[in-house]
Amino acid sequence: MGQVTDKIRAHIGEGELEQAIDTLVQFLRPIGGDLYDQAVHQRGQFKSYMKERMLGLANNAEVKNKISMAVLSLAGQVDKLDLENPNRAGRNEAPAQNLFEEQGNFTQPQAPPAQPQQAPQSAQPRYKAQCFFTGDIMQYYITENDQILAVNPLTNQSLIVGVKMPSNNFNFAWTYYVSATNIYYMVDHAGQIWGQNFGMPAQVGYVKYFN
Repeated sequence: MGQVTDKIRAHIGEGELEQAIDTLVQFLRPIGGDLYDQAVHQRGQFKSYMKERMLGLANNAEVKNKISMAVLSLAGQVDKLDLENPNRAGRNEAPAQNLFEEQGNFTQPQAPPAQPQQAPQSAQPRYKAQCFFTGDIMQYYITENDQILAVNPLTNQSLIVGVKMPSNNFNFAWTYYVSATNIYYMVDHAGQIWGQNFGMPAQVGYVKYFN
C-alpha cells in the first residue's frame, strides 16, 4: 500500500468520503485513463447525493456506501498497478483502463473459499444471475462458483467484488456480501435486494435469474 491510498482509506474510515474522493482524483489526474474517469464519476455521484440530501429529496445511506465501496476498489487498483511508485516503468506498464482486468481474490470466514480458475482469454464466463441496483451503472453478475462480478458496461472489463452466501434468515433466499466494505444485502425469495436505510429495511435492487 502507498501513502496516497492509505490516506484515502483513512479518510473513509473517518467518514470523510469527500476528502477521500478529492485525494483520489487529484492523484489520478496526471495519470488519466479509465481509472481517472472512474474517480471523476464517483465524485459526480457523491455531489449529486449531497445535493439531493441538502434539498431534502433523499438521504439514502446505501448510495453513500456504494460510493465508498467504489472509491476503496479504485484505491486497491492504484496499489495493484503500483501507480505511486515512480520506478514502476518496465514492471507495471499496463494502462489505467485495465483496472478491471485483474480479478482479486478475497477470503471471508463465513463463506466457502472461492476457487477461481484461470480461463483462456477467449472463454466467456457463465453467469447464474444478474443483480441490478438503483442508480448504479455497473453490472453485477453471480458466477457459477457464487462469486459476484462487477462489469464496467463501457469497457466490458470486470472485477470480483463479493460473494453469494447462504442466508441465516428463512425470510430470505441468500445473502449478497460485498468484501470491500463488509456490507451485506439480503435477497428475498422474489429476487428483491434489501439493505438498511437508517436502520430500516429498504429495497435497493433486484435479481434476474438465468435459466
